[in-house]
Amino acid sequence: MTCLETQSKIIAYIDSNLEKDRRIEFLKHIQCCEDCKEELNIYYTMIEGMRQLDSNMPLTKDFSEALDRRINLELKQSRQKKGVIQSSFVMVLIAVFTFAMIAYVNFLNLLHQEEQQKLKLAQGEYYYSETFSEYLFEPDEQELILNVKQDENEMNFYEKIRYYNVVH
Repeated sequence: MTCLETQSKIIAYIDSNLEKDRRIEFLKHIQCCEDCKEELNIYYTMIEGMRQLDSNMPLTKDFSEALDRRINLELKQSRQKKGVIQSSFVMVLIAVFTFAMIAYVNFLNLLHQEEQQKLKLAQGEYYYSETFSEYLFEPDEQELILNVKQDENEMNFYEKIRYYNVVH
């Protein structure tokens, strides 16, 4: 905001008729420009003094101190609101990030469970086929009967299992 714009808004500021965004710009300019601050101080002293005289109120002893308190209070409130908005935004961002991470972990768990379920279904009886195929899978019934030894004590464990599965 330029000095000309700031000085044109002095009366509106004193009457509290400046919109929020303009008021913040105005106050920031007033803080860094001594000429505009002096102009504001003159108008504020004159207008507030007239209001107090018209209302039959006792005159303020130091108008510039009252003006400085008003400016500092408004700037502090603006910073607090800005801080609340920023912290709220950060909290929402953290909540969204946390929700996304939880959803991602749950998705990975579901994917893992689905893959494990597919592996279990695929395993079935053929899971160990590469290692134990000659021992676990049933041969033809005729082949087993031909190869059955007369004495069951001579059969190894896997032959006994095959024989049992075929007979029963």
